[in-house]
Amino acid sequence: MSPSEPPVKWWKEATGYQIWPASYKDSNDDGLGDLPGITSTLDYLSDLGVDFIWLSPVYDSPQADMGYDVADYEKIWSKYGSLDDMDTLIRKAKERKIKVVMDLVINHSSSEHKWFLESKKSKDNPYSDWYIWRDPKYDKNGNRKEPSNWRAAFGGSVWTYVPERDQYYMHLCLPQQPDLNWQNPETRNAIYKSAVDFWLARGIDGFRIDACNFYWKDPAFPDSKIVLPSEKYQPMEPQHIINGPEVHTWLKELRSKIRNDHGEDIVLIGELPGTGREQVLKYTLPSSGELDMVFDFDIFMAGNDWNAKLHDLRLPKLSEVKQTLIKTQGILDCAKDAWTTVFIENHDNIRSVCRFGPGEGPHHEAAAKMLALFASTLSGTLFVYQGQEIGMTNMPQHWDRKDLRDKAVLRYLDELSADHPGDDEMLQRGLDAAHNFGRDNGRTPVQWTSEAYGGFSSVESWIGVNDNYKTINVSDQLARSDSPLHFWMQALKLRKQYKDLLVYGKFELFNSEDEQVCMYVKRSTDMEEKMLVVLNFTSDSVQFSVPTGLDALKLKLVISTSTPDDTAQLATKLQPWEGRLYACT
Repeated sequence: MSPSEPPVKWWKEATGYQIWPASYKDSNDDGLGDLPGITSTLDYLSDLGVDFIWLSPVYDSPQADMGYDVADYEKIWSKYGSLDDMDTLIRKAKERKIKVVMDLVINHSSSEHKWFLESKKSKDNPYSDWYIWRDPKYDKNGNRKEPSNWRAAFGGSVWTYVPERDQYYMHLCLPQQPDLNWQNPETRNAIYKSAVDFWLARGIDGFRIDACNFYWKDPAFPDSKIVLPSEKYQPMEPQHIINGPEVHTWLKELRSKIRNDHGEDIVLIGELPGTGREQVLKYTLPSSGELDMVFDFDIFMAGNDWNAKLHDLRLPKLSEVKQTLIKTQGILDCAKDAWTTVFIENHDNIRSVCRFGPGEGPHHEAAAKMLALFASTLSGTLFVYQGQEIGMTNMPQHWDRKDLRDKAVLRYLDELSADHPGDDEMLQRGLDAAHNFGRDNGRTPVQWTSEAYGGFSSVESWIGVNDNYKTINVSDQLARSDSPLHFWMQALKLRKQYKDLLVYGKFELFNSEDEQVCMYVKRSTDMEEKMLVVLNFTSDSVQFSVPTGLDALKLKLVISTSTPDDTAQLATKLQPWEGRLYACT
């Protein structure tokens, strides 16, 4: 690095680990994960190779949506612990050189937040304009109706009526999650003071910002086009809710306040669903003064339509996954300082071994290790979701509705039942969709041991532990050097060892239409060094050919997820779900 170049931001080469607190580790035997439970595993995370943890919401909340409905930004939900517990976690993490990032949920609050409780009282109180309120419309018979026909993300209308004001408030998600009015500078200042400055002053290192491209809404709230003729409410149209003209202004304002009060090293990671490459760059280039990187969800939506119902979703073809890589990895080619993220699991999605792999069965561990190599060799900041490192799987197929906890899915099943009364086939299709794509799949407790309740707790947990905890768990995999967990440890060490290629390298994809093998080259920024990644995404043995331009005789195997079939330096037959990393010498 030349003296004129700024120091590398800490988060670029770091590996993040997302923690879903309710399901991570229970320390007090109430069946729910908590902050002391997280603290007790910091040595494990350090050994894994984690550089920072991202905590999904731990704020005080009535838990209408697992903490994404915040009642008080300055308190911890009592079931998770206390402010003292949070301070202890921050301190002990830093002792292990692990930074702490929190979820920042400021598109909306809980309907039980004091701001909203005041706002709903009247049209002329100090908080009256802190949320988005609109007058009713009336049909030709004088019946009151919603200001627009928009459908909420979790079903039903985006509008809920409040008699005290004779108005409706808007909520993109649940009625218990009223949207804050970002047009109001008083609201923005209060958000900064309570939700941002309060926590940065306590020593955290940044935020993952929830739904931050939804802050602006078209103030006219025009009706959506009728695309679901049989339904009262219609999908919201992106141009009226996503990436609006003032979002950039507000994020610049937020970044400026953080920089002035807390310096340059605070990381801001934006959740930006439905955002194209050019828009992503507007948010993330350092010259924008907004975000450092973003999560888009192209890899989760590969092969599907954004407005598809749960029962219409399907698993992606490999070629469709490759197209998402072209976008997310290609961002780094768009500008010198462009940056991206790498993730194949999170709290809202199914497990990667079930989306991209075979799930449980004879090839489970092979696929889990191959996917570890896949994620750890892509450029950008890498995120691992709890349990991903041991190849946790989706919830059991025999679970019934009573076993589900995701309120969005339960609401979906209720709507399906109302729309298709007596149609057992359709209702079963809905339950199958919940099993295959519902959010509960990523929210079952981490499987720590083969003991009762998977070592997560000593009592029955808030959601069931997967039946396979006796064979898929941390304790077992720590004891086996050939386990997915140990492979993750190796992969993360290699990621740091070859950071010029694996963290910063230029991505070049080959055979984009191949439905069996994913193969790409990583080139150093000076184009002098190269590594080849070869991944078999099938349960069959397959042959691969070295890409044109690479000398097979100069390929040196760095790591493989399994032992090649022969002892030759380049065995071109891949075992089922095998992955390999070669150095091009």
